[in-house]
Amino acid sequence: MRSAFTVITPAADPSLLTIEQLRAAAGLLAGDASRDPQLTELGARVSADIATACQIRGDGVHVPTLRSETVREVFRQRGCDDILFLARRFISNLVSVSDADTVLVPDDTDLDAEAGLLQRISGTRTLIWGRGNAIVEYTAGFATVPADLVGAAMDLARLRLSADARDPLVKGESVEIPDVRTVRQDYWVGAVPGSAAGPVPADILAKLSRYLNVAVA
Repeated sequence: MRSAFTVITPAADPSLLTIEQLRAAAGLLAGDASRDPQLTELGARVSADIATACQIRGDGVHVPTLRSETVREVFRQRGCDDILFLARRFISNLVSVSDADTVLVPDDTDLDAEAGLLQRISGTRTLIWGRGNAIVEYTAGFATVPADLVGAAMDLARLRLSADARDPLVKGESVEIPDVRTVRQDYWVGAVPGSAAGPVPADILAKLSRYLNVAVA
């Protein structure tokens, strides 16, 4: 079930990590601002890669993020669906809902905020969404980033910092001292063992399992 998706109020900062957390990931003291431009750019890349791995939907204008944003979705309904699968999860505020030009009140809907599932109800009965446009405006994502999400982002930041400091194609290195210093490097041929095809390695992706979206046709 596809929808027209628009970000109404984008996140003030889409990054999952503060500059202090990025400094810690780089092994710097909390007040050491010497690498802040590099770390800020790293934080943006890490957050964007996690959003991509989690399949966070964007509107083509704003950077997809797990941070709190207000969005609007318009579903073209055929009068046969009883659940709307919202594009964003972890919903903190259901701003407004209309069904085929009828504005609904809170008692007319049932929301699973973490899963992003919205039903129209009447008392204890579940209703079918009417034929026409169902329009939902809501706030989803995190104002305060959960500790496990911070941890996964920190792990990815450390991994990126480590990769930037060495050649990932080097398999091994040996140094001979005797008369003149000799350095020998062996390189991987083909795929590097342990490398990931996607933006986030499998071990870190496993830590993000709670935040992964599942594509719905």
